[in-house]
Amino acid sequence: MRRNGVGIVGMIAALIMAAPLAAHAQGVVYRDRPHNPRGALGITGVLARPVGEFQQFVAWGGGLGLHGLVNFDRGGHLGLRIDGSFLIYGHERYSTPFPTVPRIWVDVTTDNMIFSLGVGPQITLGSGAVRPYLFGTAGLSYFATISSLDGDYHDLARTTNFDDFAPALTGGGGLLLRLNQGRRPIYLDLSAQSTYHGEVDYLTRGDIVENFDGSVTLFPVRSNANLWTFRMGVTFGL
Repeated sequence: MRRNGVGIVGMIAALIMAAPLAAHAQGVVYRDRPHNPRGALGITGVLARPVGEFQQFVAWGGGLGLHGLVNFDRGGHLGLRIDGSFLIYGHERYSTPFPTVPRIWVDVTTDNMIFSLGVGPQITLGSGAVRPYLFGTAGLSYFATISSLDGDYHDLARTTNFDDFAPALTGGGGLLLRLNQGRRPIYLDLSAQSTYHGEVDYLTRGDIVENFDGSVTLFPVRSNANLWTFRMGVTFGL
């Protein structure tokens, strides 16, 4: 009995001594280490709301946004953001007979557009399923009004009626909401940003007037063209 008691005590002592080692080994094998990608690529739908003087001539706009991010640190907290967007803030469309073939009708379409591209820093907080971020960019915006003559399958003709460039300074922020559990994270991306353009010349709907002699007269607007954009889309970790 005494030997058996000594043996049982020894076994218990050995198990107690081995327990921390087993737990440590188990932690090394199964610990869920967050994976912060070295970069990201995102695509979003964009809703634009003009402010100030721009709001007197334009109501709303919409389009698409694309952005890329290169992280400078392993935690993915500081990075360089490249941000681009395409917005339509005015649209006109009407049908007319083809000039040399009256029985053939074609569509004339005019779009007022803004193309923007900017580069700047982004700061992303946290490392979990919800990550807020702030960013700012400096770049350029291209305001253009383009008309096209559309046939059944393709554009028959296209011309730029009016265009202008403006510096673009933006500041904004958003939330990344993680949607998956893999090593390549996918986030629902919600953000808002303010863009400062300063004064720029541009056309709005109705600013192109067709004259009786076949020529056209343009009535461009010159004003500040600042706006807010609200975005929702998906960002993929790279």
